[in-house]
Amino acid sequence: MKKNVVTFNKKPAGVKNIPFSSDDLYSLIQQQPNDKLLGLAKASLWINSATSKGKKTKFKSWLSKNLGQEPVILQDNQIKRTLEQMSLFLDNNGFFNSEITSKSTTNNKKATVAYNVTLAKPYTVSDVEYEIPNTVMRKIVLQDSLKSFIKKGALYNANDLDDERYRISSLLRNHGYYYFGPEYIYFEVDSAFKNHTLKIFTNIQESGESTDSADLGIISRSHQQYYLNEVSIDPNFSPVLTDTSKMEVIRDTTGFDGPGKINIYYREKLKIKPSVLNRSVFLRPSKRYSEKIENRTYRQFSSFSLYSFTSLNFSPALGVIDQADSTRKFINCLIELTRRPVQSFSIETEGTTSGSTLGLAGNFVYRNLNIFRGAEVFSVKLTGGVEWQAGNSTRNPVLLFFNTVQTGVEFSLDFPKFLLPSFINPTTTTLRPRTTIKTGVSYQNRPDYERYITNGSYGYNWLSNNFVSHSLIPLEINSVSIFPDSAFLHRLETLNDQRLLNQYTDHFIMLANYTYIFNNQERNKVQNFKYFRWNIETAGNVLNLSSNLSNAAINENDEYTVWGIPYAQYARTDIDFRYYFALKEDHTLVYRNLLGVGIPYGNSRVLPFEKGFYAGGSNDMRGWNYRSLGPGSFVDTISNNFEKMGDLILEANFEYRFPVYKWFKGALFTDVGNIWLLNLSDNYPGGQFEIGKFFNEFAVDAGFGLRLDLTFFIFRIDAATPLRNPSYADGSRWQFNNLKLSNVIWNFGIGYPF
Repeated sequence: MKKNVVTFNKKPAGVKNIPFSSDDLYSLIQQQPNDKLLGLAKASLWINSATSKGKKTKFKSWLSKNLGQEPVILQDNQIKRTLEQMSLFLDNNGFFNSEITSKSTTNNKKATVAYNVTLAKPYTVSDVEYEIPNTVMRKIVLQDSLKSFIKKGALYNANDLDDERYRISSLLRNHGYYYFGPEYIYFEVDSAFKNHTLKIFTNIQESGESTDSADLGIISRSHQQYYLNEVSIDPNFSPVLTDTSKMEVIRDTTGFDGPGKINIYYREKLKIKPSVLNRSVFLRPSKRYSEKIENRTYRQFSSFSLYSFTSLNFSPALGVIDQADSTRKFINCLIELTRRPVQSFSIETEGTTSGSTLGLAGNFVYRNLNIFRGAEVFSVKLTGGVEWQAGNSTRNPVLLFFNTVQTGVEFSLDFPKFLLPSFINPTTTTLRPRTTIKTGVSYQNRPDYERYITNGSYGYNWLSNNFVSHSLIPLEINSVSIFPDSAFLHRLETLNDQRLLNQYTDHFIMLANYTYIFNNQERNKVQNFKYFRWNIETAGNVLNLSSNLSNAAINENDEYTVWGIPYAQYARTDIDFRYYFALKEDHTLVYRNLLGVGIPYGNSRVLPFEKGFYAGGSNDMRGWNYRSLGPGSFVDTISNNFEKMGDLILEANFEYRFPVYKWFKGALFTDVGNIWLLNLSDNYPGGQFEIGKFFNEFAVDAGFGLRLDLTFFIFRIDAATPLRNPSYADGSRWQFNNLKLSNVIWNFGIGYPF
């Protein structure tokens, strides 16, 4: 079989937009031709043919089984099934009685099947009515009807009926109807054939099953709203230990306006504070059941690293009567939590590469998941690594061919709550807050210098909803001490570049940071989604205010200091926006925009090296080596192996991702962008950002990539070549006529670049 073709005849009169494409119908074809490598050659078919010849061997069998593919032979019954599936698809989308024909042609024993679709005039929804005998449920549904998936005047779509069925079911369960399900909802469709319209009746039938053991048999009764009676927690649940007679219990009956209590069961000793479990339960006794609140409770416990499995089980609370309202029905909830081992150790090894750097690294991690009996996570991470890095000094000892050594330790303590004074501590069931405290120290021994970095931070993380997360670090401190090689220091002083001098001298940063992230990707769904991250950071303001108020002394460079080290003062923000277009299964087009700017002021004349912006490398401008692009149209005639840094970055990336064969994926991409300085610099002529000329200073590259997708990680190889180089003379920056294989930059990475 050679190929399938799907074509549409002209659109029906009066229809502006068809809500599906030929690709949707193409995906319904039951018999597809053999796969093509990179969309060009049928390598799997060739492998199958080659391995079937000659003597059979184990290697040939392995090739045939794992990489080969038998030829696809055209079958008439598969064409018939395809026509049935396409007809059903069109009916479900409102295009009833459409005509679909197929025609197969053969040339040189290769068959092509053409499917021709003539769309009928579609049916629209003329009206929506509700048949709901239960008056309470009817009121709830009608008040929320504006959110209905079935819209008057819209094209009929059977999928909308399914979506509406689950929407109403979830709505009613959020109003206490625990035993309600989609099976109680059905639709009646009344068609007016002459004007191609449909009237839809939404029906909710009465419940036919009793949940009261006192009733004899099954009787017809109205759906009931349920309230919580007892909420019980087993924080040490084990399917092996089924005997509950030896379990102790802590009961809390305070603060409930009716029957009910919270029970915490345990054996021997309760190893987590009751208050931690209590505040994590949003299903409160005497309150009406809500599916939304149930899910929040589940997510809260699931977010605890201490527990590997969370289960919420509900059962009728028989015989429970509310003295204030005897008609109320109650259910009990049992929350079962399966613990992980509290203490764990792990060893991690990895290979590292960044531009001209190649190395090996390893981590030893100790974790305690309940150190203060509050589900806090305490971790100690010891790191160590060796690298080869370009440099002009030879004073460092060499291990094999590695000339760079780095090691460090980091302590982290994570609390599953906000550590705030009670009078400002927000109480909500949706935030899932965390407070993290970190501190650490690292040591780096490189060819040109030794560097000690000490850091500490205190911050919060929380969620607004399923798509929005926040991070606030009100305090982070970084202290960098550098001991440069004398020859290296002489080179720096000769260049007289304030940015480079700042990069390789002691500095101190005390900052505050806020990050907002929106990501509406849903797992296991093939659909378009967006990612947006906004980060804003400021440093040195509190220190500068304190220095001014105390009339602190300044050093020879007119800088205030902390323990003799100049502190940085700046404001910095960056925005990362991405849109992922799901073209079809395993085919994605990704668009990314990156904008960032940092402004030094007060006690700083330049941004700290680690807070600047860079271009070039495996995750952005892939046609340039790591951090080697820019700034602006600056021409580097010396090449001192110093990384280029800017105050501003503008970048756009386009990447088309597609399957190649099984676990191999491919990509075609282009990157556009550059970095600039905000102020004129004698050391970087052409590097300043100017409104009238920055468009002419964009760099452009293009390339292709291969990705080995092993599910648990993705190994990536990208090859790119510069197409436009802003460091070249104006008028000769485009390089289409000078493309050479030697100009290709190879980048290696783990995971996707964005």
